[in-house]
Amino acid sequence: MGGSGKTAHTGLIRNPWDLERMCAGSSSGSAASVAAGVYPYATGSDTGDSIRKPAAYCGIVGYKPTYGMISRYGLFPFASSLDHLGCLTRSVRDAAIVVDAMKGIDNKDMTTWDSSDIHLYESLNDNVKGKKLCYIKEICDISNYPDASSELKEHLANFNKTLELCKKMGMSVDEVSVDMKLLNALNSVYVVISCAEATSNMSNLTGIIFGPRSKGDNYVEMMKNYRTEGFSSLIKRRFIIGSYVLQAENKDRYFNNAQRVRRLLVDTWKDLFKKYDAVILPVGSGPAKYLDDSKNKDYTNSHILEEHLQIGNFGGFPSITIPNGFVSHLPVGVNITGNCYDDINVLNIAYALEGQMDYKNQLAKEVK
Repeated sequence: MGGSGKTAHTGLIRNPWDLERMCAGSSSGSAASVAAGVYPYATGSDTGDSIRKPAAYCGIVGYKPTYGMISRYGLFPFASSLDHLGCLTRSVRDAAIVVDAMKGIDNKDMTTWDSSDIHLYESLNDNVKGKKLCYIKEICDISNYPDASSELKEHLANFNKTLELCKKMGMSVDEVSVDMKLLNALNSVYVVISCAEATSNMSNLTGIIFGPRSKGDNYVEMMKNYRTEGFSSLIKRRFIIGSYVLQAENKDRYFNNAQRVRRLLVDTWKDLFKKYDAVILPVGSGPAKYLDDSKNKDYTNSHILEEHLQIGNFGGFPSITIPNGFVSHLPVGVNITGNCYDDINVLNIAYALEGQMDYKNQLAKEVK
């Protein structure tokens, strides 16, 4: 778990473009391996943005299909209502091939559905003339970031160039507005729901039922020692938050309210999908962040830029990130998210856009 790649079992995960920077997470190792050319593709899981943001930071493609298209049987569950499986590749074409092979009904995962009539690879085409896209003004307007760095300014300017390219390809692009109160609640909703579900899901990791056993004079001590020694401080904090928001006296105020705001966010996006084929947005506030957090800068409202991909998990929407340029010699990405079960449409938009840019099948070249 975690969005940095600092808590991996194998050690620190470094970005192959710049070893002082992160790959994001939690699919950091998958992203680094594909970007470095070790593998043509890797699988990953995405609960908030864990496939799509590492893809952006590493200059590759990250695709999270509609919730339940790929079975999660065998995956360690984090937050069951948000967990998606997907893949990281170096092209949209490869992503379609990989997910075609992975998807399908599995009687060991009750959330899977019949996608046998969906053929992603066979359906790929670059005819997107007439497609309708929108972007969120409050997320993309540089005036909302009065303390923006040159990297953030360049990132949003690059995104605007991508929008112009979409228009040249025959797609319409509209600016729409979403209530800032709703957007500001995004990450809090994610933290409450994901931590609550993680606490429940991982209560079986006791060192007795599952996990390596720890020493102790009795089973209570053994469990306490295992959970103390076996989890990083990040995971412990998540378990504490999850336990707190699920307590009877807190549940309605925190967990139930988070679910209500989740519904408001999902309904807002579903209303957009009634008019538009997809929402297109920049990924993050620029290129990969430094592993040394003291070198990173926070900007006013930048948390919305960093966290908006979580909406794709709230609603189970198909969502894909593709590289769309470089900032400070490091890759940045753009995300395309569509309505549930409309994966073919989402991939075709990404495929067509990818074909008009020069970042397909690129391999990482360390800049330092």
